[in-house]
Amino acid sequence: MTQPDTTTPDGFDCIVVGAGIIGICTALELGRRGARVALVDHAEPGSGASSGNAGIVVNTNLRPVFAGMTPVSLMRMLRNPASPLNISWRAFPAMAPWFLRMLRHASEAEVARITTALGSLARPGVGYYRQMLLDAGAEDLVEAGGNVALMRSAEERDAQWERMAAIREAGIQIERVEGQALEDLVPSVSRSYSHGLYSPAFHHARDPQAMIGKLCDLFRKHGGTVIRERVTGIDRQGGRITGVETEARRLSADRVVLAAGTATARFAREAGEQVPHQSVGGYHVMLRNSGVTLDRPVLPMDFRFAVTPMQGAIRLAGIYEFGREGQPFRHDLIGRMLAHVDKVLPGIRTDDTSVWRGFRSYLPDGLPILSGSQRIDGLFYMFGFSSSGMINGPTASRAMAAIVTGDAPEIDIAPFAISRF
Repeated sequence: MTQPDTTTPDGFDCIVVGAGIIGICTALELGRRGARVALVDHAEPGSGASSGNAGIVVNTNLRPVFAGMTPVSLMRMLRNPASPLNISWRAFPAMAPWFLRMLRHASEAEVARITTALGSLARPGVGYYRQMLLDAGAEDLVEAGGNVALMRSAEERDAQWERMAAIREAGIQIERVEGQALEDLVPSVSRSYSHGLYSPAFHHARDPQAMIGKLCDLFRKHGGTVIRERVTGIDRQGGRITGVETEARRLSADRVVLAAGTATARFAREAGEQVPHQSVGGYHVMLRNSGVTLDRPVLPMDFRFAVTPMQGAIRLAGIYEFGREGQPFRHDLIGRMLAHVDKVLPGIRTDDTSVWRGFRSYLPDGLPILSGSQRIDGLFYMFGFSSSGMINGPTASRAMAAIVTGDAPEIDIAPFAISRF
């Protein structure tokens, strides 16, 4: 377990708020550039939404979930028990404008633009992760065995194959598999799933929190400071950042990066910058002593949740609920995954489980904010990564470190500017 520092300098060059994968990677990159960096979070590094995802570190399917969606298909998805998208219907009237705004980005041209932007974050991350994990001694915590999307017919498989044409044209390897080839990849999967799409470039973390903890240890090893305190606000003088306030004290810095997930939207509002943000609940259930062996993640397309092998367990994840953070825990959403997983992995045991829910920051165009503030010099935002923070963290952090230190980022950051809202 990463231990908090008990003593800190009086001031820092930069404070990074939020010790999830985005914050950790950014703190590492800033430290690598010679900055004195403090990483501040009230919780154990990596213990929030970064620990509760499906564990996918490298993903090749970059199309936003709303691609081609219409108001009618959106309502069908929200009402479908087998859909990964769920909503608190009491909250729907207030959220309807946000969904309508999302649908404006569902056209073919917008999807192509968004996919290109997401690709600029995701694709370089493979190499960046490899070096970071090697430096941290954590390469054994990531598996590079690919991923298999599962279908029950050739027609379903080929329809999905066509939907992924743009991805294949971008040079990403995807293979149609069936029969013995499919069984060799996922021998424990029910033969009712007769066809699949195999993406060999997928990587997944065997223990996301342990992986992030190793990266945090690397940050400390190179002189970074970890502070376990809750940030309550930002400090500024006129139009310039001067630090942050925690529940215990004031921390000084002339540059502050807000990478605190859903909390960052609140800080942005306090700074006078409104963004169309939604806090979306994500659920997972861990199956210990499952009684089955799974070598790589699978995604049953008839009930879209990820089934990921991890250390000592299998994780079911990928169910999302739109609404507010105060909503009660939806045990029925966990129940839906448990009820279906036996159809995917026959004979799997579901009597030894643990459940989790965390909240992620979503924006209607499916792109994160990776940007300096328009109102306060020295203040920077990194949030709105939806469920892709683990995938996009390394590249986004390199771009942010360049912005903070006054250098030109290696990618085009225009699509991620806060000014787009």
